[in-house]
Amino acid sequence: MRFTLLSIFAVCIASATAQAQATDSTGKSVWQGVYNESQAARGDTEHQNNCTSCHGTEKYSGEAFAKAWIGRTAFDLFDQLKTTMPDDNPGGLSVQQYVDVIAYIFKVNGMPAGTDSLSNDPEALRRIKIDAKPAGGSGQLSLGVTRRPVSVRPMYHPHAARTPADTR
Repeated sequence: MRFTLLSIFAVCIASATAQAQATDSTGKSVWQGVYNESQAARGDTEHQNNCTSCHGTEKYSGEAFAKAWIGRTAFDLFDQLKTTMPDDNPGGLSVQQYVDVIAYIFKVNGMPAGTDSLSNDPEALRRIKIDAKPAGGSGQLSLGVTRRPVSVRPMYHPHAARTPADTR
C-alpha cells in the first residue's frame, strides 16, 4: 500500500512538473511580435486621450521600463494599468483599450510589431514574457540587464493605495 501511494505521488509530481515546463515553453517573448501596428496606433490614441494629461512615456520606456518590467508578463502590466489608471478613474477603460495601450508601450520600447493583435485574454497575456532583447546572443541583455529571475513586485505609483506591508 505504501509503495503504491508513493508511486502515485511520484507520478503526480512528474506530471505537474512536465505540465509546468510545457507551459513555460509555450510562452512567447515580447520580441516575437506580439502586437500589430494598427493596435499600437489605437494605443497611442488611447494614451493621448487618457494618459498624457498626467504623464508622458518616461515612466514606462527605456531604463525605467526595463527595471520595472523585465522578468514579468504582459498580464502583470495589464493588471497594473487596469488597477491604477487613469488616476481619476482606475479601471475605467475597456479591456481592449488597456491592451491597446500595452501594445503602444511595447512599441515605444522598440519591441517589434507582428501580424496579430495582442490578445485581451488574461491567460494569453500571462504567457507573454517581458524580457530584454538579447544583445548578440550572449547572456547579457540590452540596457545592461542580465538574465536573472525577477520577483513580481508592484510598480510604484504615487496615487495607488499602499498597505503597511508595502512600506517596510
